[in-house]
Amino acid sequence: MAVRPQLQALMLADHIYVDAATGKKIIAGAFNRLSSKEFPSSAGVSKYTLISLTDVHGTVSLILRFVDLSTGDTLLEMQGLEVHADNPLDTVEMILEIPPLPLPHPGTYALEVYSDNEMIGVLRVFADAQAENESEANQ
Repeated sequence: MAVRPQLQALMLADHIYVDAATGKKIIAGAFNRLSSKEFPSSAGVSKYTLISLTDVHGTVSLILRFVDLSTGDTLLEMQGLEVHADNPLDTVEMILEIPPLPLPHPGTYALEVYSDNEMIGVLRVFADAQAENESEANQ
């Protein structure tokens, strides 16, 4: 039985930068809630996700899914994502640009990470109706 990777962090953000001198990740605009004036909608422009793993043995394939929890429908899927570690004690980080997230209705969604068809972690994402006086910065 293969050892599955352990998810240490899963984040959504407006931007994720890598400092050239230190290699540190700079996460700008982290969120788990989206607002829209109307539905169906999408989360504006592309967003970024940070996936941090340990217990990666060699090269491992991942799948990232955005799922509507009210229906179980997969709304977005990214396959063939590979991470590699020479030492399973190392932390491996992956930054992905993801297309605008489809939001068919207000409700609860999930950003799920899979390894060998087994979910290794999830981030809940909430979508709600934007109030009239609310800033468009939430999109």
